[in-house]
Amino acid sequence: MAISVSRDWVPDAARGQGGVFTARQALAEGLTAAQVRRRIDTGRWVRVVGGALADSALEISPWQQAHAACLTWPDSVVCLGTAARLHRLPVPDDGLVHVVVPSPRASRGALTRHEFPLGPGDVTRLGQAAVTTRRRTVVDCLGRLPDDQSEALTTWVLTRRLLGPDELDRAIAARPGAWGNVRRRRALLDMRAGAAGPAERRLHRLLRGAGLTGWLPNESLSGHLGLYASADVYFPDVRLVIEIDGAAFHGPDRFQADRTRQNLLVGAGCTVLRFTWEDLTHRPAAVIAQIEASLRRLRALSRGF
Repeated sequence: MAISVSRDWVPDAARGQGGVFTARQALAEGLTAAQVRRRIDTGRWVRVVGGALADSALEISPWQQAHAACLTWPDSVVCLGTAARLHRLPVPDDGLVHVVVPSPRASRGALTRHEFPLGPGDVTRLGQAAVTTRRRTVVDCLGRLPDDQSEALTTWVLTRRLLGPDELDRAIAARPGAWGNVRRRRALLDMRAGAAGPAERRLHRLLRGAGLTGWLPNESLSGHLGLYASADVYFPDVRLVIEIDGAAFHGPDRFQADRTRQNLLVGAGCTVLRFTWEDLTHRPAAVIAQIEASLRRLRALSRGF
């Protein structure tokens, strides 16, 4: 016999599961199969991922996705980008819910399964969901994200001291044949080069791709200007300095030091252009356009036009 429930009723079990639940839980609390189907068919209940449901008014975040994944596959561990967003790491949403599972099975829509070993210290619990720890999530993402996202995460992690080069080196050595170690070794080199390493490399690629010549990378300015300083990129013919930095990468102390150094460069007759990682990744055409415009202006001035 069907029970009478209000329009916004959901199973009590949902309260401890981020607001998500399964049809089986609804049946266990008294709904009939017909009532469950009607709520799904009318859009009152929506599928989160796998076999998990939620009220259509509920805002779905990684928290709900993680609980939905673990309701669908109780032996799974949320990992990669989904775990990264739970840990508030700057990893874009790829529209998938990633989990590690201990045995082969087919992915279910956006619920995407992975099989790789996890140690006892690699898993924590967030609410009712099993999730890879922040450290393990960082190591996994550094290896499996696309190059530009891996580079951005490398810089973000390094400047916040969430994972150092020695830790990453040990993680790579512990799993020598793991998928993604090529990118992880590149991230390791970037970490040892410093926070601006990935950004400087990206800037160099942009300059080469635009066919710009006459620039020097990571150039000491002592021989050019008599200053104890260096430039990420330097065009000596027009004294154009290009810097990749900012408070988001270096912290407030370095941010202040950069501005003090910029004043010295300007005082020595340099033009200084500064760009951020955001500029290089989201506005590369604008970066090149500004550099080219500065070069045209400065070279015209040097010729007396």
